[in-house]
Amino acid sequence: MFSDIKSTPDLIQRVRYSKAKIEETAEWEEKKVNIYNYINDMMDDSQLGGGKQIENQPAANKVSARFATLSRRVMYILILAGIISLTVSFTLEIIKLKNNQSHLLDTGDNYTLQLQAKLLEMAANYSQLQNSYEILSKNHNQLTDQVNRLNNTFTGKRCSDRWTRFGSSCYFKGETTATWDYGKAYCEQEEAHLVIINSKAEQKFIKQFNKNGESWIGLQYKRIHGQQTNDWKWVDESPLTQSFWGTGWPTYNDYQPYAICCNSEGKWKQEYYYNNYHNWICEK
Repeated sequence: MFSDIKSTPDLIQRVRYSKAKIEETAEWEEKKVNIYNYINDMMDDSQLGGGKQIENQPAANKVSARFATLSRRVMYILILAGIISLTVSFTLEIIKLKNNQSHLLDTGDNYTLQLQAKLLEMAANYSQLQNSYEILSKNHNQLTDQVNRLNNTFTGKRCSDRWTRFGSSCYFKGETTATWDYGKAYCEQEEAHLVIINSKAEQKFIKQFNKNGESWIGLQYKRIHGQQTNDWKWVDESPLTQSFWGTGWPTYNDYQPYAICCNSEGKWKQEYYYNNYHNWICEK
């Protein structure tokens, strides 16, 4: 079709005429564009119909077409690069999330194991404490029973007439005066013994019980073959471990002394049995 156009004299003549006529006017540019557009349309039609392309296309349109094509290619490349970048970023984020999830799972498993071990340890300690508590409770019950039995024994013990109870013992003071040996024999006849003082509380009780008098107690000095020793013993042969001697007592000479209670200080002093007579105090 393009060859037909070029071979048509009337068309070429008309174009030349129009060009000469309006060459100096501003309308020529617009018409020239229209002519080229017309020719381009004819070229497109020729390409669609299998005809020959126009070889003398204007340079400005060729540059514009090339620039447009290049721009589209650059745009496609940028879009493709953006898609690739987003895909890579998305893939990296997924990998990172999977790694974090795996780390969290491992950490959770370790924490769970540690918690289970701690719970087992606490359960073992609780079991030990429970056993200890049961043992202590059993011992407490046994001690409570013993205390109750002792209290029942002390409470249940009755002192006969003329005997006074203090703690777990009963006490009696002889109404007459006699030697230490006589007082000892009297107490033994009553299934008792001369008083043995073992504590401050008992010493205080004897002082009040004696009512500021002087009575024989069950303490005597044991002389060994004429040797002077500090060997005081109670009537049951137990040693003297806690004493309550008054000022200046005891003293030692050739006579065998015995102890009495109480002097003006409320303490002990010594006397001799063969020529001294005092009351006596029995304990049972």
